[in-house]
Amino acid sequence: MQHASTCSCSRRSFLRGCGLTLTGFGIGSLFPTPLIESALAGALPNNRRLLFIFMRGGNDSINTVIPHGDTDYSLANRPTLYIPQGSAIDLNGFASFHPALADMMDPFNANELAVIHRVGYANNSQSHFDGQRIWENGDPTKPQLFEGWLYRYTQEAMISAGADLPVLTVQSTQPVILRGQEKFVNVANPGNFDYIAADPDVRAKLGASWRNAYDGLIGLEAYRPVLSQTGVKLADMIDEYASWDQANWNPLDPNTGWSLFPVSVATNQAGFNATSYGFFESLKVATLSLLESTGTNNNTRIAGTQLNGFDTHNNQGQMVGAQAELLSWLAYGFKSVRTVLSGAAIDPRGYTSIWDDTLVVTMSEFGRTTIENGSEGTDHAAGGVMFAMGGTVNGGVYNCDSSSWPNGVMFGVQGRYLQEQTDYRSVFWEILRDHMGAQAGSADAIFPAYTAGGYGAGELGFVTP
Repeated sequence: MQHASTCSCSRRSFLRGCGLTLTGFGIGSLFPTPLIESALAGALPNNRRLLFIFMRGGNDSINTVIPHGDTDYSLANRPTLYIPQGSAIDLNGFASFHPALADMMDPFNANELAVIHRVGYANNSQSHFDGQRIWENGDPTKPQLFEGWLYRYTQEAMISAGADLPVLTVQSTQPVILRGQEKFVNVANPGNFDYIAADPDVRAKLGASWRNAYDGLIGLEAYRPVLSQTGVKLADMIDEYASWDQANWNPLDPNTGWSLFPVSVATNQAGFNATSYGFFESLKVATLSLLESTGTNNNTRIAGTQLNGFDTHNNQGQMVGAQAELLSWLAYGFKSVRTVLSGAAIDPRGYTSIWDDTLVVTMSEFGRTTIENGSEGTDHAAGGVMFAMGGTVNGGVYNCDSSSWPNGVMFGVQGRYLQEQTDYRSVFWEILRDHMGAQAGSADAIFPAYTAGGYGAGELGFVTP
């Protein structure tokens, strides 16, 4: 490559000097890997999009989707946590929603929400650190592996080819699920993903200086996937993100007129605790990135965030309390995402509906003990619950009815934990293959030993190809 212009500052000193608040974007090898070389002429396989939410801390699945049809769910086992069937939201006569999940009923009734119980993996160590990494790296035999299964999918599917922001996560640190050799952008603070300088003229000058340093590169566009690893695309990313003007995007619920993303006192008509604002802002940006990918060159296909606080050892709460509050945020977030992605929101921007191309999925590192502890809470356990919502989802309740929930299953692991029925890899592979369009032969590359482990036999058929 030839260089027609120069910059007196190095890339590293420039970044430090202008104060870019970019978290999760690193500088990789200057040389293209064989995979990146093959992606230079690649194209995105389809318009499908994926949004994930990690419920960190280990959510109590038994009080989230309540197995009222099992007599082991009782006051005797949960004296302060037990929720009577009449106070919950019936789903199928056997399973019930926690009342805090009321906002999930519209997609459930529309057959667009899959409620998947008893998900996990064998021999869970009940460690937060191991559990979260295993859910994110896709290999229970390697709890110390810091490479994500979703990252491996992005490489197999050439998601990065020709895109400015193919993947965007919005949380405090880059999640393991998308870590790998190529670096994707994580926004730690949505309000400060920019040059720090307050003066607009200074900000413009910094941006121009950074971009001009590479004006003379021959073949810049053709080598975008390679250059992204050296940081050349930073200016493009900042400009793209700034163009969304997320701070001034405030879509409203068409039924209530309330803000769908309560991120401040002014937008919090729903009356949530102010501690929810960070989650809703992160979810708002992740959702907006998918909307903005239509007809632009950012081509965001994967976005994600997290909701913390599910480690409820103490004072977990029954119909109200710590868990109930978090579940209410999650449910409102699900409603908001569905409303805006389907084009139903009151929104002057008039985004095109991408609901039929989008799937939203949750995960949590494990469930919690069947019997509550002495601190009116629950401890680390095994099987958990997942939610999958979208236009390609076959909705309903999975693994929680009289035919799939045998007596004793709530004490099926070590006499105190809910026994898992479906391996989490079966759930995610079905999403990647049948929703995102992953090639059938790539299962073992994304989830090691998927075929040998026979996990395909556990697939539930909750996604329409």
